[in-house]
Amino acid sequence: RRMIVATDQGTIVTVDGGETWSSWYNQPTAQLYHVAADNGFPYRVYGAQQDSGALGTPTRSEHRAITFRDWEPCPAGGESGTLAPDPLDPDIVYGGTVERWDRRTGEVRDVSPTLAHPGDYRRAWTLPLVFSERDPHELYFANEFLFRTTDGGQTWERISPDLTRKDPGVPPNLDPPTAADAPAGKRRGVIYAIAPSPLRAGEIWVGTDDGLIQVTRDGGASWHDVTPGALTPWSKVAMLVASRYDPDTVYAAVDRHRLEDYRPYLYRTTDGGRTWRNVTAGIPDGDYLNCVREDPVRRGLLFAGTEMGVEVSFDDGGHWQSLQRNLPAVSVRDLAIHQGDLIAATHGRSFWVMDDMTPLREAGPQVTEQRAYLFTPRPAWRERPGSDDGTPVPKDEPAAENPPAGAAIDYYLKTSPQQPVVLEVLDGEGRLVRRFSSAEKAKGVNAATLQFPSSWVAPAPVLSAAPGMHRWMWDLHWTGRGGGRAYPGGWRGVNGGPWVLPGTYTARLTVDGTSLTRPLTVTMDPRVKASAADLEEQLEASMRVMRAQDDVSAAIAEAEALLRGARAAQKAAAGAGPAIAASLKALVGEIEAAVGEEGSRFQQRPGPPPPPPDPASLRSAAGDLARIYRTVQGADAAPSPDALTALGRAEALVKAGRARLDAVKAGPLASADALLEKAGLGPVAPGS
Repeated sequence: RRMIVATDQGTIVTVDGGETWSSWYNQPTAQLYHVAADNGFPYRVYGAQQDSGALGTPTRSEHRAITFRDWEPCPAGGESGTLAPDPLDPDIVYGGTVERWDRRTGEVRDVSPTLAHPGDYRRAWTLPLVFSERDPHELYFANEFLFRTTDGGQTWERISPDLTRKDPGVPPNLDPPTAADAPAGKRRGVIYAIAPSPLRAGEIWVGTDDGLIQVTRDGGASWHDVTPGALTPWSKVAMLVASRYDPDTVYAAVDRHRLEDYRPYLYRTTDGGRTWRNVTAGIPDGDYLNCVREDPVRRGLLFAGTEMGVEVSFDDGGHWQSLQRNLPAVSVRDLAIHQGDLIAATHGRSFWVMDDMTPLREAGPQVTEQRAYLFTPRPAWRERPGSDDGTPVPKDEPAAENPPAGAAIDYYLKTSPQQPVVLEVLDGEGRLVRRFSSAEKAKGVNAATLQFPSSWVAPAPVLSAAPGMHRWMWDLHWTGRGGGRAYPGGWRGVNGGPWVLPGTYTARLTVDGTSLTRPLTVTMDPRVKASAADLEEQLEASMRVMRAQDDVSAAIAEAEALLRGARAAQKAAAGAGPAIAASLKALVGEIEAAVGEEGSRFQQRPGPPPPPPDPASLRSAAGDLARIYRTVQGADAAPSPDALTALGRAEALVKAGRARLDAVKAGPLASADALLEKAGLGPVAPGS
């Protein structure tokens, strides 16, 4: 009764013998060959997927989750080509052999260097297409020749001879009938990897799929064969990386599985190709390599994509260890490091992103030998979280979580501390912005008392004091009035206290009396056009709202306590005479009128909703303040004149409501207390 039908586009599943079937896109199964990230915001990743064409997708969705609706077909590249977003214009993407796609207009232009004589060149399922890191105007493409353009493909220059083996021979593991079909004495390879040096102009490294590595140091005028002696024909140079730290260091990931050799090979040269060393200690046999990447910040930090997952080295390839985490066991064909994220293109399980891998840049004995360690946070974007706004993702469609919004603050504890762990965020003037403590307790949610659906509320996390690595997300807000409530996505991005201003802050971790500090930068969403003055006005107005909310909350709490006391006095004074009964009834009415009826459009109890509160009541003022706060914090802009007028009116209502309550205390409450005292009864006391 359980069956699976597989097609180019995915699988469908039945668990009832075919009576019903799942959708086609019930799981992320894209078979991706490469990954490239653009410089947009939020940045997008691109790759060609087997049988389904090239695509691009943001790594952070405007929706609550990243789903199929975020994926966008990329007309350049086909199902197997390499994609190369323009480093200077994120809306221009090159792909395939070569096409230029303008994402703004949808125009696709064939700018192939082989356009005039396509039959004169060899093809392979995947051909390289690479922008120079040193000069972002230079784009390289290769078949058996290497081509370069500096004008977006308008013109090309062929800068190499045929760099493949003249005769790779026949792979020794072929059976005789297949070997007999091989075309003898003919070149059959292509250039499979291109690595322009990020440090030296004119230096370009290439690797072929038939086992050669060659380099030019004069822009292609002359070429030198620097192939490692152990590299036999039919070894595929899957990827080359020219180091950004040392011009003579190059890494070559080599795949020999076509020769039924599944061992990992990562060749490293530190003398410009004169000698090579295989540096794969720690990578299991059988996990042959598809790619290698060098971290752009920490020298010696390398990542390798293997046929089974991802490996990491902290010592320039001397030793490797698994970085699998929750990544499935899958063929990782390519890796990219972009804005502190590690992105994997898998062949069968789609894209995976390790959000904020920057703690790996500090990992080592200097961390683990300390009793506590606070990592340096990467800059955090002040951007609003995505929302589905009432249109959730269907349950049977795959959905990936958005990266956590805010600043990731990572810390390490060697042992359990004796005292609570405290994490604080301070502004540039040393003022406390937020404080978190492991002594806090998770606050439950009482759905019966909420004035909105309980599904809107997520339990607030609690800072951990357990030994090991921890990540704490600060949402870039000041302390709010709501305490522990966390709203997924907030109300149009409003979550707790006001947004902090862009600038430099300090993260401070205190463990058993010892404090560690690190700078923390908050950067504005580059799409926002508000000025610094606009944002300061927004924060000032928001703080005014919060002060007024504090005042009205205190007044409401006092009024509710008095109301409970008055109702308790009514019961205690039952039968004490009509004068006392009338006085207490009047007191209850005055307090109720001052505080106002509690109402909500999200009623969780049966029966008709209560009437709206008196416009002059404390609860009405509180409601006005809540609406004003959502308005002021709902967009990155200076508050409008109307919003400020509404705020002034609400502040006046709070002041009038406070005065009204004081008048009730001085009048009806004092009169009721006098009658109660005359009757030998105790005064109206605030109820708890």
